[in-house]
Amino acid sequence: MDQNEVKKSFLLDKTKIVTNILLVVLVAGNIFFSIQYTENLKQQQMQKEDSIGTNIQVSRFLKLFVDVVLNTEVGKTISYDNRVKLENDVREIKDADIIKSWDKFVESADAKTAQKNAASLMKMLTNKLLVD
Repeated sequence: MDQNEVKKSFLLDKTKIVTNILLVVLVAGNIFFSIQYTENLKQQQMQKEDSIGTNIQVSRFLKLFVDVVLNTEVGKTISYDNRVKLENDVREIKDADIIKSWDKFVESADAKTAQKNAASLMKMLTNKLLVD
């Protein structure tokens, strides 16, 4: 072999090495970004499921609130079991604004204030259903 052939052979080997390194880097990059993409999709799915779960909780509480509180005749009290169920359901939603509105409703001094606070609570609940 003459010296030119050795140089060409060396350059070809060098080119092969660089090409192989680039190929490995590109494959590793594709694997990395595929994993990131998959994890992002899983996270979005979990957020969507959480939102659906929250909407179901809000819907159940709103239905119970309408059935128990709004359908109670004026002057009659709501049973202890229903009050506990309402309290537990509203706390289960884990939304600070809704809980604050609920507490404001529960602490209402008179029927007029209670009616105003109930309307505010129901508005907040329906907005929560529509926004999430």
